[in-house]
Amino acid sequence: MFVSFLIIAHAPYLRRAGRQPAGEEPLHELIAQGLIPLLDMLGDLQLTGLGPRVAMACSPLLVEQLADPVVQKHFLLWMEERLARRGEDLRNFEAENDHHGSYLARFYLEWSRQSLRSFTSRYNRNLAQRLRELVTARVIEPLAGAASHAYLPLLGREESVRAQIEHGALHTARSLGRPEGMWLPGSGWRSGIEAAISDVGVRYVVVDPASLPPDAGPGPVMVEGRRLVAITPNEMVARHIWTPELGYVGDPLYRDPSDPGGYQAIGLGAPQPYDPYHALRRAQEHASHFMHILLAESERRPPADMLLVLLDVSLIGATWFEGPTWLQAVMTLCATHPALTLTTPGEYLRALRPRQRVTLQAGSWGARGHAPWRGPASEGYWQAIHAAEEKMVQIATDFPSAEADQERALNQAARELMLAQTSDWPEALVATGHAGAQRERWQIYLGRFDQLTEMARLTTIGPSDHFLLDQLEELDGPFPTLNYRMFAP
Repeated sequence: MFVSFLIIAHAPYLRRAGRQPAGEEPLHELIAQGLIPLLDMLGDLQLTGLGPRVAMACSPLLVEQLADPVVQKHFLLWMEERLARRGEDLRNFEAENDHHGSYLARFYLEWSRQSLRSFTSRYNRNLAQRLRELVTARVIEPLAGAASHAYLPLLGREESVRAQIEHGALHTARSLGRPEGMWLPGSGWRSGIEAAISDVGVRYVVVDPASLPPDAGPGPVMVEGRRLVAITPNEMVARHIWTPELGYVGDPLYRDPSDPGGYQAIGLGAPQPYDPYHALRRAQEHASHFMHILLAESERRPPADMLLVLLDVSLIGATWFEGPTWLQAVMTLCATHPALTLTTPGEYLRALRPRQRVTLQAGSWGARGHAPWRGPASEGYWQAIHAAEEKMVQIATDFPSAEADQERALNQAARELMLAQTSDWPEALVATGHAGAQRERWQIYLGRFDQLTEMARLTTIGPSDHFLLDQLEELDGPFPTLNYRMFAP
């Protein structure tokens, strides 16, 4: 049986977002606890000659930030502050004669120093460049995604859907390498999306199993009317990873993700002290268990079948601290077992072309409670987004040949709209049930969008508008090649 791991990674645009609670901290955590351990693991396996192969869907927003010198500098400062705090913890524990606390502080000090060495020496601060190197070495197969990780089924205009898909694919091709497939946030699907995806030339799209008709057979299927393959991840296998009740992440020996210091295990009842030695050994045991699950699946399937396992960097490492150790053990076992073959979806489809054709149905994780984007708290968000989309399409129609400052203003307006469309904002509204006390980031982006569209309609752009445009291009500057004409009907 063929096994393929699809790793998804995303962070909203947090560049220059300041400190917590609404700052850069989540991005730094994702880099330190998720991406660096993942890249270390893939590089180490490559050096052993095991030939690791994974598919990876990094959101263009995340790749933009990984390549940004400002983000790189802020991450270094954040890591240095973390090392200083760990050093202070060690001194305090030693003064209190707390042996277990001292042991943990030393462990975290060495772990953080190793992460910093990887970031500065092994990757020269640029994780985006390292991802591209692994793509070139055929360790990673890149997947494209929506440019700003927008939840496509709820966007109001097809021009927005196309702009997100087309610029997402273009950005991935330029920054990492030509994408063979596409991953959509939440696997969100509705009729019409297949046309935009087919036009960017990818081979396959990953969809939620609910998008397949009930009579669909096992394995990849062709999308009706398109030269596009639809692949679904295996949910029965994934539940051993994702769900705290059944999966590995809820094991009482693992580090409690709700403890910011990392000194407590999940435990049973009262908090238990965390011990990385026992936790990492448990990760190895869970890897062996997962291997048995894969082998049991292989006995029930034809030898030519492929099983797709979906992993999220926000879980593997960033939340589940021991996840990278588990993944390294699983990939090593898969690479050395004769009954299993590590592959990627694109590689698999080059050898086997599915013949079954289906019409995909509307489907999403959000429809089944995994990551909802719609609810009473988010209605105001979607109304504002749809109004801004209408305005963007109209101004792109009114000014098809803008030049100089007018074109700059319209391009920046398109960026602000895309940043407001990021799916993290409605997800947070639905999760909390209300807007925060401060102005939401999406409202800030839409406010800037309105300023820019008004500026673009001026006959002459004055010095104060020039200054504002310069500021916004530097502050909200992802997607430097974005052209507003993508929103024209």
